[in-house]
Amino acid sequence: MPLFLLIFLLLTSCSEIKTNDPKETYKYWAGTNPPDNLEIIKGKYWESAHWTREYIMYLKLKPTKKWWNEFIAQNHLQIDTMDWAKTFDSPIWFNPSKNSIRYKNYEFDQGSRYFQDTLTKEYYIYEIQL
Repeated sequence: MPLFLLIFLLLTSCSEIKTNDPKETYKYWAGTNPPDNLEIIKGKYWESAHWTREYIMYLKLKPTKKWWNEFIAQNHLQIDTMDWAKTFDSPIWFNPSKNSIRYKNYEFDQGSRYFQDTLTKEYYIYEIQL
């Protein structure tokens, strides 16, 4: 392998990613642009420079009921009844109401939580992978 290619690979794989752009947040998280029927309202994304793809992501969105139900099924989410506190680095807009149904994955839990506000129909996703 030529030396310049090795240096290029090392440099490009060692930079963290940060964004507050909602659509960019979704794209970094999901690996694709959001579908047209998914309204992305707010977003914040951070990804480490480490090759293991460590990230912290916050989204506020208005999905269709079908999208949300498929998301819950694909991610094996179940209703979470335990106490939960917002993280210290949550954006100010990440404020699920007390009317929210909170979900988590009981099989693999690093602290990610998913909120469905039953009154406003706004949904919040906090996902952490470290």
